[in-house]
Amino acid sequence: MDENETQNSSIEALQVPAGPPPSSVGFLLRAWALKGGAPVQWRHSVPLLAGLSALWLLLWVAIDWWDALPDPQILIAGVPLLAWYALAILALAALLRWRSTPKPTFGMTLLLSIGLVPVPLCLEAVAADYLPPLGLLLLTVAAGIYALLYFSRGLATLTGEPQRAAAWAGLAFLVGFVWLTDALDVIPDVWAPAEVEAAEDNHDAQADAETLLFEQPERIDRALAAVHGGASSGPQAFFLGFAGVGEQQVFAQEIGLASRVLSERYGMEGRGFSLINDARDLEHAPLASVSGLRYALRGLAGRMNTDRDVLFLSISSHGGQDAALAVSNAQLPLDDLTDEDLARALSDSGIKWRVIIISACYAGAFIDALKDPRTIIIAAAAADRTSFGCSNDRDLTYFGEAFYRDALPEAHSLREAFDKARSAITARERREHVDPSRPQAYFGTELEAKLASMDARAP
Repeated sequence: MDENETQNSSIEALQVPAGPPPSSVGFLLRAWALKGGAPVQWRHSVPLLAGLSALWLLLWVAIDWWDALPDPQILIAGVPLLAWYALAILALAALLRWRSTPKPTFGMTLLLSIGLVPVPLCLEAVAADYLPPLGLLLLTVAAGIYALLYFSRGLATLTGEPQRAAAWAGLAFLVGFVWLTDALDVIPDVWAPAEVEAAEDNHDAQADAETLLFEQPERIDRALAAVHGGASSGPQAFFLGFAGVGEQQVFAQEIGLASRVLSERYGMEGRGFSLINDARDLEHAPLASVSGLRYALRGLAGRMNTDRDVLFLSISSHGGQDAALAVSNAQLPLDDLTDEDLARALSDSGIKWRVIIISACYAGAFIDALKDPRTIIIAAAAADRTSFGCSNDRDLTYFGEAFYRDALPEAHSLREAFDKARSAITARERREHVDPSRPQAYFGTELEAKLASMDARAP
């Protein structure tokens, strides 16, 4: 070996980094900090993979438990959905390896994929609950930029070369996965709020059911006697409320709010009343029943100009998948209200212009039977979905809060109020990790135009 070769060998020896290759832990720490580094080899990383997976799983369980307070109950049915996320992580790791040149080991791309889990987890489970829509959008964009840099720097460290195509592919996969998860509503809840059992109050003294039912036409007549159409030359609005289930006070309270808000909005003072099932009071208001609804609608029609006046019919109850609303009060023998019953009662009354608002599970099943150009139907849930908030410890349902209490008083139209309420309900159900109710509505074009001329808040 000559003198020059000896010197070159000495220089090369000086350039070789001392110590062992970077560890997997060190690689992950540098990736989180968006820093590059010397190439890392797959060595003893299985415990790290298992530990991180267990840590993120425990973090999700803890967040889910916190959301279900104050009385969380284990939800076994949600556990299998965790496989959706495990498969996504494996697919992301395979994609990153496939798009990289040269190819890193699958174990290292899997470690890189698992390392990113806290970003979407905290974004969805924590930030979404506390940030306004604009703030959440900006944070989502920032998270996307971070993910792109994380993939790019991490893959460059693994391969020693830039991997921009692989990084963009990883980001595209994340965006697509989030969209598909939201569309399919794949939320692996392992905790759920305890169901509040409906409190039953039988008042010790049992009502004489036969006598009570025979009294109902007279009660409705007394309520109708206080309804006056007035001398207006233009269309007027009339209100009829229907609280279907008496064992839970939330329905009666919601109809009370609907009456106040709609009456103030459309000037219906003295032009409406409600049929109320409320086990706390069987003596004052007319009771809600299918026959009572038919009788009340015919009576209201006699005080309306049915060719121009508008009926607002507000219904709040439990609903079933068979297009039927529950009707019950104490131990009275009452039939449920079906979509056919409601359509027939409205048709028989002769009232042509109708706004029908149904706050109940599966309320969307009523839309097809009722819609026409002179009718608006607003339903708290799709035909195959439940709504929420009808427990006995609440003053209003989720829909009642979002629509009657929050949206309607300030909105310029029923359509705007519905859109605002639907957005608020969707956000709330997402925070609480429940299956979305997906409120529905049908807006008859002729009635929507008529209401614009009657609504004091219309632009």
